[in-house]
This record gives sequence, structure tokens and C-alpha cells, in this order.
Amino acid sequence: MFSFRNDYSEGAHPLVLETLAATNLEQHVGYTEDELCAAARASIVREVFSADTTGVLARAGIAPQDIQVEFVAGGTMANLLVITAGLRPYECVVAAPDGHINVHETGSVEARGHKVVTTSDSAGLLTAQGIDDVMLEHCYGTNYHMVAPRMVYLSFATELGMVHTAKQLYDIRAYADSHDLMVFIDGARIACGLAASGCDVTLADICACADAFTLGGTKNGMLFGEAVVIRNPAIGKGFRNLMKQQGGIMAKGRLFGAQFGALLDTTGKQAGIPEAQGDEAAYFSLGRHSVKCALEVRRILEELGFDSWTCDSPTNQQFLTLDNERAQRFIQLFGCEDCGKPDREHTIVRFVCSWATPPEALEYLRQAVIDAGLA
Repeated sequence: MFSFRNDYSEGAHPLVLETLAATNLEQHVGYTEDELCAAARASIVREVFSADTTGVLARAGIAPQDIQVEFVAGGTMANLLVITAGLRPYECVVAAPDGHINVHETGSVEARGHKVVTTSDSAGLLTAQGIDDVMLEHCYGTNYHMVAPRMVYLSFATELGMVHTAKQLYDIRAYADSHDLMVFIDGARIACGLAASGCDVTLADICACADAFTLGGTKNGMLFGEAVVIRNPAIGKGFRNLMKQQGGIMAKGRLFGAQFGALLDTTGKQAGIPEAQGDEAAYFSLGRHSVKCALEVRRILEELGFDSWTCDSPTNQQFLTLDNERAQRFIQLFGCEDCGKPDREHTIVRFVCSWATPPEALEYLRQAVIDAGLA
């Protein structure tokens, strides 16, 4: 059986394992202060600026030396550290209702003393209007009886696999600038977001629009690891102190450097990834593979008569609404995740493809649906 449950079930891309094996007996300084992490930091900054084909970073006054990169093990740790670092005790973070920090992180932000205030936006696609409605409700942060909005959070791609357009991101950035807000972009699936069909956002746009953002490794070919990219010194100041206090610094930090280095310093074509474009790093080519497979899942299911998609996701997550009985059969056959019930008779199931999804999994999907009489 092939599973479509998530994009982190597999271990790691061979490039990562080969690099870890090759550097296994090397002795390095701990706590991400080693040469491998230094090289990975430089590679991340290089990728950000090489994506700046229109000069957005220069116009925003961002130079390579302004960017701080830190490494943590997982997305929840990255999110709570950035939010905690950016907010004073009485300030809150604004997110869409289905934002990861609001739904799937067990109140980690609240446990650090900060409230998550949600907009009325749908599919995780935060809007300037949605933020403004929250600001009005909180009297633009001037009512001392209420928490004061200070940071906005969005995911790229969102929890429903959607991606913001460049205009939407720059509108949010402009609104944030005019209302003294910070912008944090959760990039746990950023490689898939950038690979989405029709996406007009670049990594440079992400950097220009965000005070801080993350590059997710856990869901994109690494054993573990997220890179936190910070360009606002108000967040970066004392960030490593906060990391240590909250258990976010690993003694064997070199493992982050080896993994990110493996995927950023090898091109997708060198790694033999069929979807690779130009001389892009393997990290981004793996996102393309995940997206291509997920869109093929959607095509196969539509060919078999399924068309009740929850949203028109262009990324590696696809959400299908089924009657409860068929939903349970899909969950049993394909390891899909139950994502809730829009009503008593139906269930939303999620199909996720990863950097490692093989062609055989797609053929298995088609044949299993037919054999089970579900079509």
C-alpha cells in the first residue's frame, strides 16, 4: 500500500543521507556555530538574492548582511520563537482562522503568553482587509483593555494548499508598514508554494514582504530542520538567547548545515530530479515533484468521476469531499487524513504527495479505486 497521508513519512532524500554519511566522522563546533551551518546560511542568502530579478530587495533596502539565518528542528518551534521574539507581553499575532498556529500547534503561541487573533479570511489566504477588520475591532491597538495586534502570520502555501499572489503579499506588506505591524511567513511548504502552477511569487518577494520567514526542510526531503530567515533586527536581537531558553538550539547543529547544504548546493538536474528547471537548487526541484504528483492525483480522481474538491489547490495537498462511507474506504486504502466534516453526511479527506512519491503510487491509486468499486 502507498500512503498519501503527509509529506514527511519518508526519511530523507539520498543527497541528504549521502552528505550526512560523508560528514559523519568530522568534528565540528556545536550549536550551529560550525562551518557546515555557516555555508548553509550563505547558501540560503544566495538563493534569496539570486531570485531577485526585479530589484525588489534593493528597493526595500535589504542587503545580504542584513539577513540572519537560524536553524531549529521543527515548524512549531520556529513559529513560536519568531512570534515570541517579535511581540511584547501585551501584543498578539493575527492569522487566518485555519492558520497553522491557530489550529495545529496545541496552543504553543498562547502557552508563551500571546493570543492568536483570527480574521474572517478563508483557505488561509490572509488579506489586508481581513487584517484591517481585526485592527478596527482592537481600535488599532490603542485600547489598553485588549491585546494589541503587532504581527501578522500567514503560510506559503496555506493549510489548504493555496498560495498568495505577489499583489496580495505586497498589499499585506504595505498595510503592515502603515500600521506598525510585522509580517511573518511560515514556509514549512515554501518549496511547493513556489512551484505552484501560476505562482508569481519569488523567494525574493517573500523576503521583501516578510520581517521573518522560514524555509521548511522537514516536509521537503530532509530528516528534520527548518531555517528561520530574519531581516528585522527587532526580531533577530537576542534570538539565539531565546532559542536556547526555549530548547530550540541543538548541540549537534551541524546536522542542519549538512542537510540544507546538500539540497541547496546541488542543482535539481545534478540530483536527477525530472521536474528540475534551469539551474535551480534540488531543494526547489523537490517541491516541483511533490506538486506534479499531487496534481496528477487530482487528474486521476477527476477522470474516475470525483470532482467535489474543497478548494482549487495548486500545490501538493488536495482536499476531496466524499460521503462518509466512501471517505472511510479512501482513508483505509490510501492513508488519507480525515480533515473534518462539512456536514453530517460528508467528510473531507486530504491527499498529500511528497518529494518521494513514485509513479507506482499514482498507478496504485487509480487501480485501487477501480478495484474497490469506489468510482
